[in-house]
Amino acid sequence: MKIKFLVCAVPLALSGCQTPAPQSVVDSQRPPSSAVRREYVDALRGTIKPGNFVKAEISSVVLLNPEKQIYAYCTRTTERAYPSWSYIGLGLQHNMILYLKKNDYRCHDERLRYYDFPELRNMKY
Repeated sequence: MKIKFLVCAVPLALSGCQTPAPQSVVDSQRPPSSAVRREYVDALRGTIKPGNFVKAEISSVVLLNPEKQIYAYCTRTTERAYPSWSYIGLGLQHNMILYLKKNDYRCHDERLRYYDFPELRNMKY
C-alpha cells in the first residue's frame, strides 16, 4: 500500500469530549503491513536524527469510518532525551494521509495493540 502525503492535511474534527473508541473500531484491528511500516519510516527520513529512538512501536491499523473508508494507526516512541512515550496518530483514506496528530488521545486506548517497530528505531538516512 503506497501512502502519499496530502499537502494540506485535513484535521479530524473532534468533539469536546474524548470518548474511547467504539468496540467495533477496536474489533477491526489488524497488524500494520510492511508497506505501512516502510512508508512511515520513509516519511520521517531526513526529518529526524537516525538512532534517536530508544523504543519504537506501531499500533494495529483500525477502521475508523467504514462509510468513508478511513483507517488509522498510531506510533509511540521514546527518545534518549525524553524517556516517556510520545504518541502520533495518523488517519488514512485511499492510501493517503489525512491527518497526523501528536499525542492523539485514541493512541492511549489500552485495547489498541502495539508491535515492536525496529524499522523506525534502526532508521538510517
